[in-house]
Amino acid sequence: MTETNSRSFSPLYLIFVFLIAILLPLGLGLYLAPRVVPQPKIGVVRLTYEINSFTADLFKKQMAYARNDPAFKAVVVIINSPGGTASDSEEMFLEMLTTREQMPVVASIDFIAASGGYFTAVGADEIYAKSSAFIGNIGVIGLLPGGVFIEDDVLTTGPYKYFGSTRDGDVRTIETLKFAFLNAVQTGRGDVLQADPEFLSRAEGFDGVRSLELGLIDGIASTQNAIDRAAALAGIKNYEAVEIFDLVYDPEDFFFFAYHPSQQIDLERLWAQPTDLPPGYYYRYLKINSVR
Repeated sequence: MTETNSRSFSPLYLIFVFLIAILLPLGLGLYLAPRVVPQPKIGVVRLTYEINSFTADLFKKQMAYARNDPAFKAVVVIINSPGGTASDSEEMFLEMLTTREQMPVVASIDFIAASGGYFTAVGADEIYAKSSAFIGNIGVIGLLPGGVFIEDDVLTTGPYKYFGSTRDGDVRTIETLKFAFLNAVQTGRGDVLQADPEFLSRAEGFDGVRSLELGLIDGIASTQNAIDRAAALAGIKNYEAVEIFDLVYDPEDFFFFAYHPSQQIDLERLWAQPTDLPPGYYYRYLKINSVR
């Protein structure tokens, strides 16, 4: 009887019991954990080319997708935009602020974030850029209406019904939009901003190094560095960076296809002057060759 009990509790037997009782459940747990609890994700949203009602709508859909999926813990917005319409730029800025209420938002300026592109960026918690990027160009461009005239065959209930406003009224509107842009920059950058509104009102564009000195960005960094920073702000280490566009992409929607982020950036198109745009005020960078 004693000999049997000794064999039952031999070292090999105890090791076997340990493997079964401890290591097997542990290994099973490690295997099942990623499948039961989804891996945290960093959403990647791309703002490419001009800002208009179409690109703004796509941007908002991607940001909303990230907010509504609990797996997303932060968002990185990669910006390559020379700007666009004032109202859409402001809408995207507000979309950034809304998303910030739920998770960290980091902007990564790849090539250019001018005018409305930078307006959008200042809605992020932090902004990073490459040293060669073009940043800023804070201001507004507007086309003044022509002189008032009368058409014999057109009946209006007021002298400016046909034109919408006076030239002076349009100037005041442009000034209002300019200050809205400046206020957004001051609010978004906070104490980091080293440039005063009068200086920013000159609407200059700067490279990444000068932008860092002025407090327009938080650092010189690659896109991957920006993604890592977003993960740090979210307090996660093991994460997956996910292109949100691919999740909201509808192959039957030509608009989505036309702006697929995997397309190579066409620099000539990026710098081209706008054509066939609807009337309105635009945040836009214009490159003008000086004449001597």
